[in-house]
Amino acid sequence: MIQFPLLLLIAPAFGSTEPLSNSTLLRLDDAPVTHQWTGSVSASAILTDGNTKTRSASAAADAQYRREHDRTTLGAFWNYQDDRTGVLQRRTGAKAKYDYFFSKKTYGLVQTSIENDAQADLERRWIFGLGIGQQFVENAEHKFLAEAGVSWFDEHFGNSPNNDYVSARAAYAWDWNINKDWVFFHGADIYPSLEDGDDVYAKVDTRIRVTLTEKMFAQGQWVTDWDNTPAAGKKDTDNRYIVSIGWSF
Repeated sequence: MIQFPLLLLIAPAFGSTEPLSNSTLLRLDDAPVTHQWTGSVSASAILTDGNTKTRSASAAADAQYRREHDRTTLGAFWNYQDDRTGVLQRRTGAKAKYDYFFSKKTYGLVQTSIENDAQADLERRWIFGLGIGQQFVENAEHKFLAEAGVSWFDEHFGNSPNNDYVSARAAYAWDWNINKDWVFFHGADIYPSLEDGDDVYAKVDTRIRVTLTEKMFAQGQWVTDWDNTPAAGKKDTDNRYIVSIGWSF
């Protein structure tokens, strides 16, 4: 599940392209861009015929609205794959988070997410939580934050007992504009139960993006979901590898 060291070794390979100019970069103490939505929409599809007959598709959207004292973040995804034997994967999810800054770097937050995964026998995983965060860096080159709090964690399975509990939450996210063409993102959330030490859920999301035109990009993404108490007969770890084309705004 530990992806971070591997991608740090890969990232220097992109260093030969033109870096961001000094005029483009903001100082660490400069205010972020405010009062406008920023984000991206991406999609991919693969169709095979002949000896192998499969269909797969994915779509995702992320958006953020930043003001001087608060920040709203939204996201959603959809993954689908089937072959001659039936559906291999059907997974959807959405999330929302609101941050209110008490000072330039420190903020309180409320966040929620919901998702399902047919192949993991997961009908619904709903999370609602409160916490506090620290925005260590927020400029044109780097964004890095860390968060901690408590959450209500609720899982409903198709053929296994449902599971709900109060959990702690720890998270971090790092955006790095390597240069004018390449962008790297790495983030993780972990939810250890405060009621049962065996109940732990974690998600790690890593992306590398290359600019194709002013608004168009290609992206590779690796998402790991780890549930220490999965549905009966299911594995505790799921990995998704997604290559997509997207548009930023």
